[in-house]
Amino acid sequence: RASARAAIADAANREIKIIRALDGVEFARATATHASNRNETNRTTTTRATTTTMRDDDRTYDAAVRELAKTITGKKRADPGALTWEAQFAQLETYVSRLDLRGRVDALDVVHVAGTKGKGSTCAMVEGMLRASGTRVGTFTSPHLMDVRERFRIDGAMVDEETFAREFWWTRDAIAARCGDLGMPAYFRFLTLLGLRIFSSAGVEACVLEVGLGGRLDATNVVRAPAACGITSLGMDHVDILGDTLGKIATEKAGIMKPGVRTFTAPQKPEAMVALERRAAEVGSPLVVARDLDSYEGGSEIEVGLAGPHQRVNAAVAVELVREWANVTNQPWAEEMEASFARNELPESFRVGLEKTTWPGRSQVMHDPDVMNLTFYLDGAHTIESMRHSAEWFTSTARAVTAAEHNIMLFNCMDDRKPEDLLEPVADVFHTTSNVQLERAIFSPPDSTTSGLDKCGDAKATSWQDRCARTWDDIIVKRANVLAEKAQGTRGVVVSSIHQALSLIRHRAREVAPARVNVLVTGSLYLVGDVLRHLKKCVK
Repeated sequence: RASARAAIADAANREIKIIRALDGVEFARATATHASNRNETNRTTTTRATTTTMRDDDRTYDAAVRELAKTITGKKRADPGALTWEAQFAQLETYVSRLDLRGRVDALDVVHVAGTKGKGSTCAMVEGMLRASGTRVGTFTSPHLMDVRERFRIDGAMVDEETFAREFWWTRDAIAARCGDLGMPAYFRFLTLLGLRIFSSAGVEACVLEVGLGGRLDATNVVRAPAACGITSLGMDHVDILGDTLGKIATEKAGIMKPGVRTFTAPQKPEAMVALERRAAEVGSPLVVARDLDSYEGGSEIEVGLAGPHQRVNAAVAVELVREWANVTNQPWAEEMEASFARNELPESFRVGLEKTTWPGRSQVMHDPDVMNLTFYLDGAHTIESMRHSAEWFTSTARAVTAAEHNIMLFNCMDDRKPEDLLEPVADVFHTTSNVQLERAIFSPPDSTTSGLDKCGDAKATSWQDRCARTWDDIIVKRANVLAEKAQGTRGVVVSSIHQALSLIRHRAREVAPARVNVLVTGSLYLVGDVLRHLKKCVK
């Protein structure tokens, strides 16, 4: 395996040199053409010079973001005439081949992570431990919260605007020139191709890829020989696409397994584990359940930067992935690492990496920059289990900070979700937590959605939020021992923008000052990202 990877890397390096040379030829050719055009008649020269200038001006970062938005079509897989998911994935390989990315992709030493819950957090922890071990890391995750460049991080920092613009326009132009019969790939597939281009050009030593949806047919699965694969906790999600049973969903997630490549999984429910084991046997991928952090010497004292018991489960998977990556890629620090494991100790660099890991919008606490007694607890969640974890994290954290009764929830979910499934566990947690109760639940549409990238704080239609609020009301009043007057106080409030929601929350905080007001912002990551954007704008 090592010799095969070395051969692939050598071939890729030769290919990269050729591609860069060709890039230079293309630039020289374009420059020569522009110079030739300047020798034409004055009228033609003026016209073409103006056109060239406009084209150059349009190759900025802002122009790239606008151009990227065009890849969001709003089409769905079920639409008449739409390509099947299988056909779209097969087509992606054509893009990879024609863009001369295959050698580059095969040369990357990849950690590939799928799952329903916690795959982004796991990727962040893998990144943190690799960086603490002295490794140059490129990390691809989704979705972004405020800036599309969040999806492409090198050594923990999102790529700069210049790099993004340069690689975006190269990718866009190469697709237009070489894949005209296919057209532009859809948003996530385009970003995947772009990410592979960015990381291979940057010469990262490790590449951490988070699956977008599923696994088997996800765009990131163009990787043929990762160093290690991980599958985080599985649950019921995207049932219209992945299947209506846990076993079917697990089978799709297991699609990232590769022959001879070890796959590490979090503990799973029996139905999911059976499906994973079946697929692992079919593929020839050794399947390993990640070892609990507490099983290491002093394990209970291992600090994880992301709060909550579920994050320790994610951390356990991340530890296994980094250990495997280091051994498969023959890292110089692997021997010392294994010596620590032989002593039943977590390596110091692993401890440091886990402790320093942060992940925006997940278990994140932010104080309002203008109202001193107001704190926001931001935790995106989109499944029954993750909503429960979010509420438990909030109640435990808020209780530790203050005994104030002024607790508010700000919520939204996408209209393909069942709000009752997501809100029931929240109500359960607050119902069983005697000294932390919700004073108010606010429902607001986000500024941004999957249908577009433009950010707009204008008021929007709220029919979906009305439904979510009424669902919340029904849940609250059905609680057996909730008094009618108390239920009235916790009824859902619908607003038409995040700006209005924050104005309402800040008014309440000033009204009850100096008592503290704690706000759980949960549900859709689009909502969480937009609230973060508002708060950081205030800081600036």
